[in-house]
Amino acid sequence: MGLLVGILKKILKLIVYLAIVVAIVLLIPNLPPYTKFTRIDIEPTQQLVGVLAPNAVLNNAEQLFKDKLLGPEAFQIYNGEVYTTLATGEIVKLTSGGHVTFVTKIGEPCTGLVQEHICGRPLGFVIDEKKKLMYVADAYHGIWKVNLETDKKQLLVSPRVPINGRTPKLFNSIALGQNGDLYWTDSTSDYQLKDGVFSLFSDPTGRLFHYNSVKNESIVLLDDLWFANGVVTSPDNQFVLVAETNRYRLMKYYLNGPKKGKSEVFIAGLPGFPDNIRTLPDGSGVLISLYNTIDDENPMIIKTLASTPLARKFIARLGHLVELPFQFLSDQFHHHIFEEIVYKIGNFATATFLTPSMSGLIQTDWTGNIVASYHNLDGSIPHISDAIVFNDKLYTGCPHSQNYVGAVPAPPLLKKAFSTNNPAVKEQPKLKGEEIPKEPKQQQKPAQKQSEPKVVDKESEVKPKVVQKEAEAKPKVVTKDAEIKPKVAAKEAEVKSKVVKKEAEVKTKVVSGEAIKKPIVTSKEPQVKEPTKNPKPKPTAPEAKAKVVSKEQDKIKPDSKDTETKAKPSKDADLKSKTESKESGQTKTAKKQNTEEKSAESVPKPPTKPIPVEEKIPSDTAKPSKDTLKVIKKSGPQEIPHPNV
Repeated sequence: MGLLVGILKKILKLIVYLAIVVAIVLLIPNLPPYTKFTRIDIEPTQQLVGVLAPNAVLNNAEQLFKDKLLGPEAFQIYNGEVYTTLATGEIVKLTSGGHVTFVTKIGEPCTGLVQEHICGRPLGFVIDEKKKLMYVADAYHGIWKVNLETDKKQLLVSPRVPINGRTPKLFNSIALGQNGDLYWTDSTSDYQLKDGVFSLFSDPTGRLFHYNSVKNESIVLLDDLWFANGVVTSPDNQFVLVAETNRYRLMKYYLNGPKKGKSEVFIAGLPGFPDNIRTLPDGSGVLISLYNTIDDENPMIIKTLASTPLARKFIARLGHLVELPFQFLSDQFHHHIFEEIVYKIGNFATATFLTPSMSGLIQTDWTGNIVASYHNLDGSIPHISDAIVFNDKLYTGCPHSQNYVGAVPAPPLLKKAFSTNNPAVKEQPKLKGEEIPKEPKQQQKPAQKQSEPKVVDKESEVKPKVVQKEAEAKPKVVTKDAEIKPKVAAKEAEVKSKVVKKEAEVKTKVVSGEAIKKPIVTSKEPQVKEPTKNPKPKPTAPEAKAKVVSKEQDKIKPDSKDTETKAKPSKDADLKSKTESKESGQTKTAKKQNTEEKSAESVPKPPTKPIPVEEKIPSDTAKPSKDTLKVIKKSGPQEIPHPNV
């Protein structure tokens, strides 16, 4: 008897102590969290019969890209590839062969998940395929616009600017309207994602926003949503749907029409937490991802506590009181152990053990009628945050500890919905088809560049032809032609082939009785030295030149024989330097000039008097400083001032 009384006394003492602790936690004012706790009524859950009856469609899921990523949250298809957001802060694309390719990142480098408030956590995103832009809702860093070609980022909605007196704390999902405006959700105005589990016990503070891209401002469409989550717009842009996770329902807000500005329940009593929602590509309805599913044997504690505000307040305050000392130690000592404890107390991943390892998908039409449901009962996909059909497989994601992408064969209804009017699927062959003709065009560009010198070859081919004809007629003519060739080559475009023939005839007559032999200067020798090797012309040379250029007297008029013999070599040198600069890249003329050089070397050179030629060539290099060099002594280097400073 005494033992029983002793046990009862200990139980009573424990109850009294607990009551005191509860009273302190509940009644003492100004304890965190600083929010409201009131009674919340939730619609009853729909019966799991008919289209909602549990099935094993999502069982035996594959684990794709295992250990290559962590926490895939949301999916999009762009250019025939799947894009997803990760718990490590990156947005990546999943390519064939099991490759994970980095796309962009909103946050800054950090040490790990415990610092996700630094490295960022993109939860929702949408891609504008026409403009090649990506709009990202990062839980910590706000709404961003990212150029997919340049990776240029622009902040659209800041997490530090209040909207209607409250600052957004948990940016979640985003949708793109037909006019370029955005619709996005803030899950709660009280907690960041790292303390998101406390939002399950607090009163609703989530909001649905409309971002006007022209005015660059956001306005509130719906307020007091209990953890606002996924959002989509209707194909006709008449309304927008938003998931209210903790109430197990979807809300509809009218954008146009007679009910513009009003809202109503789209579907309620869902058998689980609705997370991301997706418009089916064929326009038939909406695909709702259920993070967890519930049944009679596995009820949700959050749903049970919705109507008991004091119990929710006690749990929320108690969690904060436990977290506060570790947060203080983390701020003072910056140790990773304290950061880890703080992270796990308020993170959603901590509360997953309270939920059953069951998940599912709900397919509805645009009136809210459930068309089909898909369930996972074996735990191979414990949670589903988003789902998409790609290559006849249904990809699923989970935002927390899941290090893979779940995949099962796509159900027939979803396979049909994603294969009809799917822009991503149709654009892939178009992009490939457009790339095929571009490749030969790029290969033809070098051919066009090679064809450009051919025009110069036609103009310069006349010159070697004249040399060949003169060489066949008489070797001496080639040596005499060394004086006349530069001027004739410069005027060939106007005089054409007839003048050249007459010139050859006159030359043969003039040089028939002479034994003047002169070397031909090839391209191997410097252009400046060439005029110095030319001898003073005999009296017969100007007469021959006067006869050949009789038709060109309008352009060339010598004053006298003496001035002609002195001026022409310098002019010829200038003309030849111009013609040789054009012929430097032509291999044909170089070969023929080499043969002429060999023949000229065998002929004896007459004594010549060089004619001085002055040529000023501008230099692009700086002149060396006239300052004397300074020696660096062994004692150490001394500063040498720059001469131009």
